[in-house]
Amino acid sequence: MDPAPPPPLPDDALASVLRGLAPRDLAVSRCVCKAWRRVVDDRRLLRADLLPRSLGGIFLNLHDLWFTQFLARPTTGAAVSGRLDYTVPGEPDRLPILYVSDHCNGLLVLDHCVVNPATRQWALLPPRPDDLPQPPPPGMDVCTDEYLVFDPTLSPDDFELFILPSVPYKLKQSDEECEESEWPPSTLILSVFSSKTGLWEEREFGREGAAAGTLPGMVGSVRSFLDHQGCYWRGALYVCCSDCFVMRISLSNSTYRVIRLPTEGGEFYLGKSIKGVYCASLFQESQLQIWFLNDECGHDQTEWVLKHDRHIFPILPNLNYDEQCDGPWILQEFYYWGPEQHYDEISELEVNEVIVEDKMEEKFEWDSDNDNVLEPGSRSNDSCIILLGFHPYKKVVFLSDKFDRVLAYNWSISKLQDLGKLFPKFYIEHDYQFFHRLVRASFPYTPCWLGELPEKLNSEARLQD
Repeated sequence: MDPAPPPPLPDDALASVLRGLAPRDLAVSRCVCKAWRRVVDDRRLLRADLLPRSLGGIFLNLHDLWFTQFLARPTTGAAVSGRLDYTVPGEPDRLPILYVSDHCNGLLVLDHCVVNPATRQWALLPPRPDDLPQPPPPGMDVCTDEYLVFDPTLSPDDFELFILPSVPYKLKQSDEECEESEWPPSTLILSVFSSKTGLWEEREFGREGAAAGTLPGMVGSVRSFLDHQGCYWRGALYVCCSDCFVMRISLSNSTYRVIRLPTEGGEFYLGKSIKGVYCASLFQESQLQIWFLNDECGHDQTEWVLKHDRHIFPILPNLNYDEQCDGPWILQEFYYWGPEQHYDEISELEVNEVIVEDKMEEKFEWDSDNDNVLEPGSRSNDSCIILLGFHPYKKVVFLSDKFDRVLAYNWSISKLQDLGKLFPKFYIEHDYQFFHRLVRASFPYTPCWLGELPEKLNSEARLQD
């Protein structure tokens, strides 16, 4: 007869044992059993300052510029730089495109790697699959986007990368008629890279519920907003694939569900904020609506809840846009192919120290309620407002307009703040047409100080060379 299992440790004793673990080991212990997870969370043993629980800045992809820019608030704490060329293998004068394609809980996806800007560690990616596991119908093609899944509280060293197709579109030179079929298909097959195996694999997801529509009827149902729309929240990946629906991909049971967008038409931004998944929408260029996706009741009972609805032009400030001036946030300007590089002579840490020294009279922790608040203006309807994303932990949506400013709008109190300039100086001076000054994608960045990726950079040793 097998002996009876030993009685469980009291919470105090278990907490004492867990307290002796390193942060990354403590994060791993959360997924061992419910009792351990409860003790870790209740006793706050996992330090919040190491987790992605603060806003570190916004990464910005600009039209016709293949180097992502970084807008951030100066800090007296550990500096995080948006410069990413240290991840490039080989010769520094043969740089690949340093263009962020997704962000999740502190990790960024580049063409050649996944990188953590806070720890300056990265993992090289193998070549993407040449073909999609589900080719589009004859005479049609699809665009693809990459979406990263990383949860440091469950596994601080592991991540997954998903390639998702958009709604198929008809090739102009094709005379083939598309057969009517459901979209998305009942079984969705995706290419997925796992850092655990280091390999790309094909993974199947079964659809629950109805399809979004049928082909060829959905042809032309494309996104009319920023290039990248999606987020990861509590074990599910939410991806906006068109101007009418979102896919909720559940990673625990390999299923997915189509969720209609709250409204159709206008500009949208799907992202993560204070309580879960939100959608911001702009209609007639000025009617701002904030929607919350309530899906806590299960897959079959999802609904969009309207949280804010306001005509925004009457409160937009009348700023002087003639001067390229910084705000309380500083735009780190990177142009790796230019004859001069701003950071050639001093390191990113030294740059941050210079900024701190120059701004000693200012507060460095951004106050989303009172910092740099703008007086309402009476802006005319010639502005072009762009949605840049949500603050992950506050009721704030980030906006910009064609006049080169990034604004934070607190929808709970209808208050606007000016953060800083949107476009680098070289971007404007390099003969870019005004209508080409566009934001293609933006990623609110949450630094994570947990986890270890295979490739590392010792900044102190680098400065001594």
